[in-house]
Amino acid sequence: MSNKKGHLTSVKSKRSMKALLTMLLTVSMIFSWLPQAQASVDPVIHIGEVSGKPGDIVEVPVSYDSKGSEFSFYHSELSFAYDSAVLELVEGDEVVNRQAYENYQGVSLTEDTSAPGYISVIMTTQNFIQESTALYSLHFKIKETAAADTSSVTLHAGALVEEYDPFQVTAENGQVTVLPDVKPVGNAVVYIGSAQGKAGDKVTLSVDTVSLDQPIGSYGVRLKFNPAALQVTDVTGNRTGIQHNVNNETGSLIVGWSDENGGLNPIPASDNPQMLFKIEFSIASSAAAGEYPVQFANETLLEHFTVTDPNGIEMNKQAVSGDITVVGGPVTPTTPTTPSNPGSSSSGSTSGGSSTPSTPASTSEKITVKVTNERNTNAVVSETIIERTTGADGLKKDEVNLTAEQISRAIESLKKAGSNIARIMIPDEKDEVSELNVKLPAKSTSLMADEKMNLYIETDNASLQLSPDSLQGLVSDIFFHLVPIKDAAGREVVEQRIQKDPLIVKQSTNTVDFRLVGRPMTIETNMSSRPVTVVLPIRDTNLTQKELDKLQVFIEHSDGTKELVKGKIVKFNGTDQPGIEFEVTKFSTFSIILMNGSNSSAYIQGYADGTFRPKQAVQRAEMAALLSRVLPSVSDGATLSSSYRDMPVAEWAREAITKATAAGYMRGNASGDFMPVRSITRAEMAVIIERILKIQESAADVNAEATAATTALPNEATDLTQHWAREAVQRVLAAGIMSVSQDGAFRPNDAVTRAEAVTLLNRLVKIEPDLSGTSRWKDVSVGHWAYGAIQAASQH
Repeated sequence: MSNKKGHLTSVKSKRSMKALLTMLLTVSMIFSWLPQAQASVDPVIHIGEVSGKPGDIVEVPVSYDSKGSEFSFYHSELSFAYDSAVLELVEGDEVVNRQAYENYQGVSLTEDTSAPGYISVIMTTQNFIQESTALYSLHFKIKETAAADTSSVTLHAGALVEEYDPFQVTAENGQVTVLPDVKPVGNAVVYIGSAQGKAGDKVTLSVDTVSLDQPIGSYGVRLKFNPAALQVTDVTGNRTGIQHNVNNETGSLIVGWSDENGGLNPIPASDNPQMLFKIEFSIASSAAAGEYPVQFANETLLEHFTVTDPNGIEMNKQAVSGDITVVGGPVTPTTPTTPSNPGSSSSGSTSGGSSTPSTPASTSEKITVKVTNERNTNAVVSETIIERTTGADGLKKDEVNLTAEQISRAIESLKKAGSNIARIMIPDEKDEVSELNVKLPAKSTSLMADEKMNLYIETDNASLQLSPDSLQGLVSDIFFHLVPIKDAAGREVVEQRIQKDPLIVKQSTNTVDFRLVGRPMTIETNMSSRPVTVVLPIRDTNLTQKELDKLQVFIEHSDGTKELVKGKIVKFNGTDQPGIEFEVTKFSTFSIILMNGSNSSAYIQGYADGTFRPKQAVQRAEMAALLSRVLPSVSDGATLSSSYRDMPVAEWAREAITKATAAGYMRGNASGDFMPVRSITRAEMAVIIERILKIQESAADVNAEATAATTALPNEATDLTQHWAREAVQRVLAAGIMSVSQDGAFRPNDAVTRAEAVTLLNRLVKIEPDLSGTSRWKDVSVGHWAYGAIQAASQH
């Protein structure tokens, strides 16, 4: 029985197994026709790669890469390792650009930097993160001592929490590439001057430098001269350590100098001429009249001509030789010239005497002018000719034709000098030229554009700056026609025309507030729709700084349109005379006007190089100046009974410091110092703002309840415990003018930057951010956090 039962069980088992195998085969056949699922890949943390030079601030991005998985998390605990010999965290601002924290409604984000070389970041969000996204960035400063190399930033440990159990995540590690801190090679132009004297005289020749964009730490030159006519008797300079060796038999002179303080006391960078040394020559009694060159022996050899910066790096150099002219005595043979006489006849003269020639309809003369790479006649790169015509009416007209040959010579010299600006300085010493015509052949503009050269046309009445981008692609010859309106009658016509224009009427309630400054200037050209920078001179020397800040340019375009633009105050043609600079794409008549009644909101300016420098710290003197501009009505007429001891250090800001102190905004210390050049801190800025708020509240006569509401304390900043400015900071925080970082820190001892300053002052006086238009400053992009505030503060 038992055997039978066992047999039946065996048979049933076999049948069941066969049925199961049949079912599995059927299922496998069905699913073989369906798309096959991909194997799941675990998500990772991705650490980015950035680069920078020693001293730079860099942001290393940290992001979540889902790798296509359906994993989600709301809590992350990530620990990163870095080389503390190369990188250091930005104190108080270690984690920035917290995208995930903001986008997924962050609940908390904290960091722990207690372990050297590590930073742990714990982040919790209200919503689940399930897609690839940027998390935040680690904020590092590359140490000044860091060598050029790559430095890894790795994930030391990491966990992502979906519900309860943490998922140990891996990472794609990043790095910071430290770039070599290579300073640009400096440029120096060294030129030998000219002198003249009689045989037997002693004359002094100056050897100068100009166009220094970096200081000089040492130099050495070998010069040659004619020993038969000249003998070196002495070499002097205004710096100690100048050495020289002269051989009057061969006509050779070697002069060298090196900073004895190891580069701490160099010859400073400057666009103005600076004397390197002077050579005293004795002219031989037998020297014939003529020019005797004093030249560089060989400017291409370092042993004959060397100029280094304070770090001992050889600079790009340009050498310009000089000469000594001997006057009187025997004249050295020269090529004879025939003097021109416009009034004489070419057919000869009668033997019976002379006759008075008739007055010509017009006369002309040719004037050679130098094309230079600097505003100095010795930095010559080429020459061109001015043809000056005097009409029967006595009016003089100039014409300049800058040929391709002249441009080609200029470009070669500019390359050698390491410069990209060619300047044509057209003289009018007697202010007698009524109009100027400048012709630029298409081949000339093409050469300038191809070689990325700028062309500056500088006259006493206007300066035109043409960039290579503006010159690119021109297929026809270009002309500029410049006519200054000098006569009083012409000025009056222009003034009456502007005075009636709607652009002026809508900005001024009466015509008394309007004044024409200087000469109107008519400029015409066939170069349309291309930007050209124009600089007009400001001839009125009695304008105050406030009036200079209010100047505008009224433009009457040749197509009938008009506009009123606010330019930038600069030095006209490199002189101490002020000028107003602006950019146009259409030309006609330009007039500088002063609108005393205009309500300009501009109270801060940028720098001559077109930068705003938003991260630059604000000095106390600068803050006083800003306050005097943004709050002029409160402090006008203020005076001080006594001056600060250190006022001479900031003489330029004396009036502003006086007003800011008298108004109660700023104060000096107990020793009687204002400390004008010291950076102003965030705590000091809070105190200033609080004082202004109190003055405004007093002027508005607000009630006690409103004042209490304004000064109510919402939250205590985490780093203000027992700080001397705690109360002032808390009131300013309550007013919403200043704020704390996301970790609750105020950073009271940090310096206020220019970007922060305009942001705070705009809030104080209720100037709204201006997000329209293009940026006025090349270092402030539209994406900059303070773009709107900077635009509003610097717009007129």
